[in-house]
Amino acid sequence: MTHTPEIPWSAIQDLIRRDPGRRGIAGFLHAGEPLCNGHLEAAVRHLSQHAKAVAIVTGFPIVDGMSVAAETDGPPGALYLARALLALGVEVTLISDAYAVPLLEAGCDQWRLPRSTIREFPFEVGDPTSAARVSYASRYNVRSNDWIEAFLASPFGQRLTHVVAIERPGPSHTVESLGSQPRAGDIPSELFECEVPPQERDVCHNIRGIHINGYTAKTHRLFEVIAERKLPITTIGMADGGNELGMGSVPWEVLREAIALGPSGRVACRIAADHTILAGVSNWAAYAVATTLCLLADQPALARPWGIEPQRALIETLVREGGAVDGVSRRREATVDGLPLETYLQILAGVRQLCGVEEK
Repeated sequence: MTHTPEIPWSAIQDLIRRDPGRRGIAGFLHAGEPLCNGHLEAAVRHLSQHAKAVAIVTGFPIVDGMSVAAETDGPPGALYLARALLALGVEVTLISDAYAVPLLEAGCDQWRLPRSTIREFPFEVGDPTSAARVSYASRYNVRSNDWIEAFLASPFGQRLTHVVAIERPGPSHTVESLGSQPRAGDIPSELFECEVPPQERDVCHNIRGIHINGYTAKTHRLFEVIAERKLPITTIGMADGGNELGMGSVPWEVLREAIALGPSGRVACRIAADHTILAGVSNWAAYAVATTLCLLADQPALARPWGIEPQRALIETLVREGGAVDGVSRRREATVDGLPLETYLQILAGVRQLCGVEEK
């Protein structure tokens, strides 16, 4: 008989949903329940039972004047999850665009993961202000669609069971996406038209409402193609602000109310996922998934060495060698979402304690 460990799912969910940055969605209650309640357990159980080949998409561009760099939230969680999946015998590829690839390369080197795990998703031809980079109209998606077709047709793509996005921006809602969302009540068309003018639709925004399409390769198209073709690939989104891939699982009007920072209705992402895991910092969701996967596989010893100090060293390496910046301060420093590492890493320590895998 297979041993099924007791995992404190609710306690882990509550822990990773602490919201020190007061972004809103992680702790928001709708009809008395947290948003996407239970999705952590559902996602981990599905991965545990069905994962054969997993693609992890990450990287959020921080634009500060003429400088663009990927932030420290996203890649650390992606690398943490990748290491766990690889240790459990699952094939993994890490996907991002040119801004985050240096972080993933530095992280793979740090943890002795093969750089061949990384695949760079291309930008469309042109500079960041060109129509091909700024617009998501179908005629401007040529390179993106070609890459996706080649990826899905590759041997890895043929074996692909899951696509996971960790802190990856996605485009905002359109009239069409608003109408296609499942909801209990009427479509809030009038409110949407008032709050989200045409120039703000189908746009990747940072939390301040600034357009970042030109600096975000169109990885959301992978999620769209999977949904459009009804491919047997399960999608998972990990998010903390509401403008990331996966947040389209929450009705626009609910997400608009939940987002506490920035112009909420404009930044809400329209791309849904089968499971959406919310956290105060997106990396925390990845830590929880990776650790509980080891428990479900009855291999808690795998996770014991993956503690605080290795993660601290990883983030410092991503900043020093990969050029990562903090997404809040926009400075090249070893902090995450404005939190000093001592504070930020307390959640990883808590997850490990709840799962009983802390180092002896």
